[in-house]
Amino acid sequence: MRNRVIAALTRGTVVVEAAHRSGSLVTARAAQRLGRHTMGVPGPATSRLSAGVHELLRGEAVLVTDAAEIVELVGGMGELAPDRRGPVLPRDLLEPAARRVLAALPGRGTAAAGEIARGAQTSEDDAVGRLYELRSLGFVERHGDGWKLTRQAVTSVRQDHGQC
Repeated sequence: MRNRVIAALTRGTVVVEAAHRSGSLVTARAAQRLGRHTMGVPGPATSRLSAGVHELLRGEAVLVTDAAEIVELVGGMGELAPDRRGPVLPRDLLEPAARRVLAALPGRGTAAAGEIARGAQTSEDDAVGRLYELRSLGFVERHGDGWKLTRQAVTSVRQDHGQC
C-alpha cells in the first residue's frame, strides 16, 4: 500500500540497484500501472543487487545516468508549484471584495463612500460595510464625510509597488 501511495504522489520513479525482491521495484511497477515515468540506474550486471533494476530496464523503464536526464523526462523540481511571490502582506489576507474597496480609495486625500463604491464596482451599502471592516483592521480611517487610507496602508501600498 505504501509503495502505491508513493508512486501516485510522483511524476516518476527512479530505481537504483534493486534486487529481484525489492520494495523499489514494487513502487516502480505501481508507477507504470499509473502511467508514470519509470527509470533505472543499474549497477554491475554481475551483482545480485542490480538484478531487479536490470529486469525493469528490459521492460518499459528508461535508463538514466544523471539528474539532467530525469528532469528531461519528468520536469524540474517544483515545476508545478505556484509562482513565488514576495512576502504575504496583511491586505493579501483580505477577502476579494474588501481588497477591491481598499484599492478604490485614492492614494492621497479622501473619497466619499459612493465614489469608493463605484470604484470597487459594488453598492454603497456594501462599500460602507467593507470600509468599517477595513477601519477595524487599521487600513482606513474616517475623515469628515469621507474615507482615507491610514499612513500604514499608504506605506504598505508604496512598498508593494516599489515606490519610496
